[in-house]
Amino acid sequence: MFFKKGLFSNIDQRHYFRNDLFGDLTWVIDVNPNKKHLERAEAIFEIIVNGVCYGDFKLKLTHDSRIDSKTYKQNNSVTQIHWGEAKNYISREELLRKTMILYHIGPNRYQISIE
Repeated sequence: MFFKKGLFSNIDQRHYFRNDLFGDLTWVIDVNPNKKHLERAEAIFEIIVNGVCYGDFKLKLTHDSRIDSKTYKQNNSVTQIHWGEAKNYISREELLRKTMILYHIGPNRYQISIE
């Protein structure tokens, strides 16, 4: 899933998530020469859905650093989260149309709340 600006109208989603929200993470360039434009990081995310805390999950993030891609030129998001084991908690149909809020709660720690 790609991070989008949601209700924020004054951010550039192509840079905000990688440089601001997740800027303190350790980002590494993909080792595959064909994917050297991809930067990878990991962080701990606490998942809360409808007030129920499902715990902490170590999730991976990917950022496409190319500024000449069609996606970038169309001002679309280029930073995505890989849900891993957390997918079972956030991909339920009854959560469609709910609001997801992402908080930075400490070094390498984030909270995702879906209400």
